[in-house]
Amino acid sequence: MDRIVICEDESIVALDIKSFLTRNGFIVPAVHASAEDLLASVESNKPDLVLMDIRLQGEMDGIDAASILLSRWAIPVILLTANADSATMERAKLTQPYAYIRKPYDELELKTAIGIGLYRASMEKRLRSSEERYRGLFQDGVAPALLLDGSGVLLEANRALKRLAPGMVAIHEFLADSADLDALLDAMGKGVPYGPVEVRARIANGDEAWVLFSAAPIELPEGSAAYQCQAVDITERKQLLDQLVHAQKLSALGRFAGGVAHDFNNVLTAVLGYARLLRTDLEADNRPLVEVDGIEQAAKRAAALSRQLLMFSRREESAPRSLRLSSLIKDLEKMLRRVIGDGATLLIRTADGGDTVLADTPRLEQAVVNLVANARDAMPDGGRIVVSTGSVLHANAVEGVLGTIPPGDWAYIEVEDEGVGIPPEHYRKVFDPFFTTKSADRGTGLGLSTVMTIVQQAAGHIQLDSRLGTGTTVRMLLPRQPALQVDDALSKPENSHEHNASRPNAPGRAGTILLVENDDSVRAILEAMLDRAGYRVLSASHPGEALLLAERGSPPPDALVADRIMPLMNGSELATRLRASIADLPALLLCGAEGPVSGEASAENEAGDDLAHQIIITKPFGEDELLAALDTLMDTRKS
Repeated sequence: MDRIVICEDESIVALDIKSFLTRNGFIVPAVHASAEDLLASVESNKPDLVLMDIRLQGEMDGIDAASILLSRWAIPVILLTANADSATMERAKLTQPYAYIRKPYDELELKTAIGIGLYRASMEKRLRSSEERYRGLFQDGVAPALLLDGSGVLLEANRALKRLAPGMVAIHEFLADSADLDALLDAMGKGVPYGPVEVRARIANGDEAWVLFSAAPIELPEGSAAYQCQAVDITERKQLLDQLVHAQKLSALGRFAGGVAHDFNNVLTAVLGYARLLRTDLEADNRPLVEVDGIEQAAKRAAALSRQLLMFSRREESAPRSLRLSSLIKDLEKMLRRVIGDGATLLIRTADGGDTVLADTPRLEQAVVNLVANARDAMPDGGRIVVSTGSVLHANAVEGVLGTIPPGDWAYIEVEDEGVGIPPEHYRKVFDPFFTTKSADRGTGLGLSTVMTIVQQAAGHIQLDSRLGTGTTVRMLLPRQPALQVDDALSKPENSHEHNASRPNAPGRAGTILLVENDDSVRAILEAMLDRAGYRVLSASHPGEALLLAERGSPPPDALVADRIMPLMNGSELATRLRASIADLPALLLCGAEGPVSGEASAENEAGDDLAHQIIITKPFGEDELLAALDTLMDTRKS
């Protein structure tokens, strides 16, 4: 039921009006003799309509009170008056009263005025609610929105746009590219929609951002033409997309490097093989070996370079082993100096011992390279980079980048620079994927996130200390291991030519080897090595030819030496096929590049226990390594 408040200074008239309203089903919550009392009770009475005399008790008349009711609460008023001069009526018009009722009032006239007034008030309330709702949708919208006149002058903007580009008064100030501005103004001149299109925009603090801009013509209530526009900030999305594309390019480059490395290692295998044969001939004649030493050392350096390239494209599971951090840094020193270039100085400080850890060597090398490259980029004016190793005992838990570092015995690699430093608010973010403060041509934001992943895989932690304008120190902590577990297989000098028990002319080698290699130069040198060792060699250039040789051979081959990656059928699949007729056939697979091979997993599943008769060696390899692996396979078969 509708609530009507009466404001009338004559009590008899007020009671008569109240009686009339009650008889007609209205609620009368209050009757007031002064405007001041009425205004004081509006919040508690919440009237839908006010019947009010113009002349009232107190200092305020009905016209002033009606104006306050309209502006503050939008409450409709019907003015009651016995008589009023023209000046008073003109004042009353400004309060937009719903009706004027002269005293003495006619009940039918009053009832009609009240009915029309309440209906009009209801419609206006709904209209105001609708306007407020749509005004809220515009003002509080997430997307920046604006309204332009035909010349591009800003008529209205929502809060999101004011945050994005505060102080903007025309579209000319917003669009950074004149071509985009001309295209928009041309569309506005023709009265056609524009966009959505990605454009550069000038935003707060003089910065620029990428926005998805669109505009559509609308007609304002007064009949003038305008354009309603949206400018959605897509800077972060565009940066992420650009970084994703760059990362995909790096991934493709990594796959390409893996393919090239396979062929490159084939060439190196042949070079090292021929150098070994040449060494044997020269040793027999007691001739100098300086040139052969140079060939072998150069080939081994090329093999090390190939492994470093493959380090960035590997996808296989981590293969941790015991290693000394000091040895790893010493082996990396030359590569690190190439990474730094001439713009900075590298200083290496390694511990004498106690820095043995269990980790994947190539991945840990990658982490060090990433940290050193990051340190170099942090010093645009040059400076010193210190890479050090050592050990530390934490008696209590300490805070690290990856969480709390538990008490324990840790070995570490530390990279310290004299660069610009990292703001404290970026400490956590710098290890997030794709986060970078570098320009698009200097980095993808993947370097430190890769370091974090590698350290986590090794059950390690990271400590970060940075001072703006002074430098940054990043320390990778890894659990220490007993020194006796260290694998020194790769720490022998490159020019060592010591022979193990399986030297080429060792007695007892006999049997038939089925050799399958699609690279002619590698196949030729392997044939020579195996022949010199006393084996009978059946040579094939592809798996199909090998299957035919095995079927026709008498006696059957005693071992298979095959390239791990070949067209149509890989080495594991060929070994499985041959074992169907030659039980427990040993297989020595030659790997040109580490990583999984298509179809190999299924072949290994079918092979079952035959995996015990299979060894994989990585190209390039020496004659000793080849023959030692064959000896191991032959001994396994005999046992």
